Amino acid sequence: MVAAESLLYLLVLTATLIAAALGLLIVFQAYRGYRRNDSQRMLYLAAGLGLIIVAPFALSLVFTLVVPGDDLLMSYVLPLASRLVEIGGLSLIIYSLYRG
Repeated sequence: MVAAESLLYLLVLTATLIAAALGLLIVFQAYRGYRRNDSQRMLYLAAGLGLIIVAPFALSLVFTLVVPGDDLLMSYVLPLASRLVEIGGLSLIIYSLYRG
């Protein structure tokens, strides 16, 4: 049973790292678009994507390393912080789309 759990953990970790790497690539390309075209809209899009894609992963990593084993933080504070960061990212993306 331990071997199956270890394999599943490695699969989840691998999928998470691949998703984070792809997210960073998307954010980097949006930032390059901002630099190439000097477009503020692309900067807001890149920042919003960064908050949606990369920030929740980083928050999870920080919470796990700084406060390991605290159930209250992992059950309530981390999800709330992640959702608030995602709301901020979505707001930046909406702003980039509707900015005049």
